[in-house]
Amino acid sequence: MFLKSLKGFTLIEIIVVIIILSIVAAITIHFLVDSLRIYKMTVNQKTLFDEGKLALERMCRDIRDANSISTPGPGSSGSSITFIRNNATAQDIAGENITFQLAGTTLEKVKASPSVTISMASNVSTFTVTRGATNDEITLFLSLSLASGENVTLQTKVYPKNLAKDATYKNFFQNWKEDISS
Repeated sequence: MFLKSLKGFTLIEIIVVIIILSIVAAITIHFLVDSLRIYKMTVNQKTLFDEGKLALERMCRDIRDANSISTPGPGSSGSSITFIRNNATAQDIAGENITFQLAGTTLEKVKASPSVTISMASNVSTFTVTRGATNDEITLFLSLSLASGENVTLQTKVYPKNLAKDATYKNFFQNWKEDISS
């Protein structure tokens, strides 16, 4: 009598398949975890960049309209800038004394009268203002960072348009006004 051969898998074949599937699953999970980590890091850096860019744009708009800058002095730098705004805006009045400063990890806009403090950006690790020695070119340096390790550094230059007449500095001699009407 002939015995029919039974079709099926041996124990060795099943173990080999399980090992191969485990290796493929481990590689796939590792790829997905790395992709998620990179995505989260990118989102955090984009958030920091957007926050820093918006703060710098707002500061530049205000500093551009300054008719006098008290700190920092010409040729020096510091962690704040104080100036008098020339023209009124929807948020500020004409002739208002404004200071941008770093308080802890928050970049603040401080208005003197009435006394109001507005948060411009959080997670700020460094804020430096440098004023040119021979002209009133203002360099703003802003660095933002998170505890998870992401960081963004931004730098820009601003040229105030409403400073008093100066033979070495070209400006609008207190006649410049930004039109923000809609």
